[in-house]
Amino acid sequence: MMEAVIIDLHPRPGKFSELTVLVKQMVEEVRRHAGCLQAEIRLAPERGKISVIQKWQDPEAFSEYLIWRSKQEHLDRVYALSEAEPDLSSYTLCEPG
Repeated sequence: MMEAVIIDLHPRPGKFSELTVLVKQMVEEVRRHAGCLQAEIRLAPERGKISVIQKWQDPEAFSEYLIWRSKQEHLDRVYALSEAEPDLSSYTLCEPG
């Protein structure tokens, strides 16, 4: 079954634009990762929130991506620009019918 993932980021004051640029680069990498079906960014500057929405062919593909991502430099920079750890929610998508 497909897996949907929502990641919410809360930039430190004054770091919204810088974190947005970094997240855009990271999403481009996500889109090229095996098993990624979709990756989009939602920006809410008035609430100080950046959301990344991803869709994966299955939970295993997402798990493999997480292992790969944990070894990349960008993740340390995300933490440095954020007020807190990213909020990650994962959902199994049900097929209609």
